[in-house]
Amino acid sequence: MRMYITTAIAIIVGLAIYIGFQQGLFQNEKIPYDTEQEGLSEQITIHFSHVVAEDTPKGQAAMKFAQLVAERSHNKIRVEISPNALLYNDETELAAVKDNKVQMIAPSFSKMTKEVPAWEVLDLPYLFHTTDEVQKVFTGEMADDLLAELNNKQIKALGFWQNGFKQMLSEQKQIIQVNDFHGLKVRAMPSDVLTKQFQSVQAIPINSSFDELFTDMNNKKMDAMENTISNIYSKRFYDREKYLTLSDHGILAYSVIINQSFWQSLSTADQHIIQEALAETTKWNFKNAQKMNSLDLEKLESNDLPIYHLSNKEKERWAKAFQPVYKYIESTPAQSYLTKIQTVLQQKNIQ
Repeated sequence: MRMYITTAIAIIVGLAIYIGFQQGLFQNEKIPYDTEQEGLSEQITIHFSHVVAEDTPKGQAAMKFAQLVAERSHNKIRVEISPNALLYNDETELAAVKDNKVQMIAPSFSKMTKEVPAWEVLDLPYLFHTTDEVQKVFTGEMADDLLAELNNKQIKALGFWQNGFKQMLSEQKQIIQVNDFHGLKVRAMPSDVLTKQFQSVQAIPINSSFDELFTDMNNKKMDAMENTISNIYSKRFYDREKYLTLSDHGILAYSVIINQSFWQSLSTADQHIIQEALAETTKWNFKNAQKMNSLDLEKLESNDLPIYHLSNKEKERWAKAFQPVYKYIESTPAQSYLTKIQTVLQQKNIQ
């Protein structure tokens, strides 16, 4: 019996020694250092959530930003993008970034005016008439003042991106004259300015989150919407609402926001990398948004979508009808910015 036990122990010990040699446990030679693993324990990941498609100005700006951050940080900082409301929709993303469930979002101004009432001014109809005017305000000294308005312990505004000018898309007829709005149920983002914009032309504002917009159209919840060409094309909204009016009546733009505690946890050098990448992305975004909207308009034209271009006279009539919204702004914190923006734009026109 003892012989069997001794034999079994010897076999087990022998197997252990064999496995040890196979695994290199008894070798003095060090395992080669894998340089590809260097710094991975220090890598910083920024989760960036947004609600639009990747093939839109905001979607492409997010990808450009991620690329630049990776390049400038030598892959120390990685921006992980979740588009198309895969993580959070435009109703829940603000709470998510406040709770640091994601670190960055880029909501439209209408989603932020409860936090930053002064930003209501940026949704005013016919405030801007050209992309150059938008860029002047969103990237100049005025932008610094507007960004500083977001004084919140949970979130910080880093910059502004834009999607392009908004147009009107309707189901039953072209919207040309002001009275064509009368009685129409029009999708409006949740902003007092945008709600009053449509009320001023006797339309009925209907709130709908961006990810549910197509479903709400199919359920006859609305007759028309305002949106940019790139969003209309990328989301195929034109399949449901067939009449497009090119009105350029407002700008669809976004504030790029980061979680405050996450931002403060970064080194000054890493913050500088992110700010530089964002500034470069912003300049690129303005050119790319123009390009994308132009190309997508050509695609819509090739689909035989009925498209009407408002004349300057017709735009003036719309602007006059929207004037009650400007009177509303006079009683809000946004009034001082309206005066400043108008002054900046007038100075630009004189040059």
